[in-house]
Amino acid sequence: MQPSRVLITAALLLAGVSNVMAASSVDLGVVGVITPSACTPTLSNNGVVDHGKVSVLDFPESGNKALPKVTLQLVVTCDAPILMAVKPTDNRAGTAPYSWPEYFGLGLASGGEKIGWYQLVTYNASADDTPGAFIDSDDGKYWWGADNTYWAAGMMRTVKGAGWAPLPLTTFKADLEVQTTLVDKNNLPISEEIQIDGSATLDVVYL
Repeated sequence: MQPSRVLITAALLLAGVSNVMAASSVDLGVVGVITPSACTPTLSNNGVVDHGKVSVLDFPESGNKALPKVTLQLVVTCDAPILMAVKPTDNRAGTAPYSWPEYFGLGLASGGEKIGWYQLVTYNASADDTPGAFIDSDDGKYWWGADNTYWAAGMMRTVKGAGWAPLPLTTFKADLEVQTTLVDKNNLPISEEIQIDGSATLDVVYL
């Protein structure tokens, strides 16, 4: 987005120039930091929540069907204390029946019908085995409390340090509860077998 802002600004300046010579060049900077530290995330049960076969007879006559909640353990291990956070990406974006970032999609049935969604909640935050509180950020600069809140796609989550700043840590642990909901069976092609196909990626972000 930054190049677009540079071009728009340049156009506005040129529009207001009369006899003043305009510069014929613009600088581009490419910056960043190469960190000597690295972190490895893992999820228990190989990161799989398997609900098995769900019979359509177990659905209510009308309304959504909530499946049992499943809790996995998320562990991020770093080789030195570092500022980091974890950010989820919905690999089935656009397939949840609601376009809220807290709703992760479960794929599509035949005919493009949306199957349902799942939500993520984290509990029991710890940094280097010391209990802590969760904080969230969408840009890595401004952080706010995230205990007992749904974890949205694209939102960075870590452990709170001084003030609202992230805490440097070597090991991050959290319980990750997955809450899955299927849509009303009357909106699904229930005469055929439907594959539940939710998928998300949890990335470590270095701050």
